[in-house]
Amino acid sequence: MNYKKLTLLLVIVSSGVYAVAQEMSAAAILEKSIQYHDPKGQWSSFNHEMQFVSERPNGPDRKSIALIDNSKGYFHLEENGNQMTITMDDCTDIPEGKTCDDVKRTRNYYVYLWGLPMKLKDKGTVLDEKVMEEEFEGKDCYVLRVPYAADIWYFYINRATYKMEGYMFYKDEPTKKGEVIYLEGEVRVGDTRIPKTRKWVTTPDGRFLGTDILMSSK
Repeated sequence: MNYKKLTLLLVIVSSGVYAVAQEMSAAAILEKSIQYHDPKGQWSSFNHEMQFVSERPNGPDRKSIALIDNSKGYFHLEENGNQMTITMDDCTDIPEGKTCDDVKRTRNYYVYLWGLPMKLKDKGTVLDEKVMEEEFEGKDCYVLRVPYAADIWYFYINRATYKMEGYMFYKDEPTKKGEVIYLEGEVRVGDTRIPKTRKWVTTPDGRFLGTDILMSSK
């Protein structure tokens, strides 16, 4: 075997793959991921009830029912006997001991995380132009970086399917202090593909925090 020719061929092939990756902008990769998860563009009019179970290693399971109507900016949550309701930024049900700001944070948490990757099109979200490539849970992924005011997020997009495989955020990027979230399974809510399970692990120490499961939707 002519190893010089083989080496040259590998360099050419590798260079070609790298060039293709570089031609894919962060915005283009995001669009393809949104096309995978929300092929009919239904997120803006998303109107469904979803039932969740949150499992924690050192506590009881928490059951919740969330109603999200994006066409009206409406969010209602029932959790542990408490209810909260918000339309746009007008809170109409506030649990005892909570404030409207608390309700907004809870609404934002549910809508953002279960609305990914579509939520990365929100006003004020800035994609880093540099696209990285890494293996995530054995899958080749594009990595999109989004810097927010309070933390830095990384989103892992399957290079073959453009499915979102997981994401990670750092509260302190230099020390890698943050959390990584692994996504498993998939549920069709209307025509929208939403992850069934999210598993939370701290970085860099790898401490398991818990699992959120989408049990049903209608």
